[in-house]
Amino acid sequence: MNPRSREAEIGYAANAVLVSLLRTLLEKSVLSNAEVRTLLTKAAYDLHPHEYAAPAEGPAGIILNDLLPRFPEDGGD
Repeated sequence: MNPRSREAEIGYAANAVLVSLLRTLLEKSVLSNAEVRTLLTKAAYDLHPHEYAAPAEGPAGIILNDLLPRFPEDGGD
């Protein structure tokens, strides 16, 4: 297997685990939707060294563009 393919598969698996964990914490009322959104937004910006530039590519972009929308501001209601 190509090492880059392996890295992609690890990334997909980690993403699935993260989303499942966050959804479980929401279902158990350990975290609110707002707290999950804050956590994901903070993680994205922690990946980017400059607060003045919005991350739109790479890992930060994946968090902001792919993961964050799975946890809507209105809680999905």
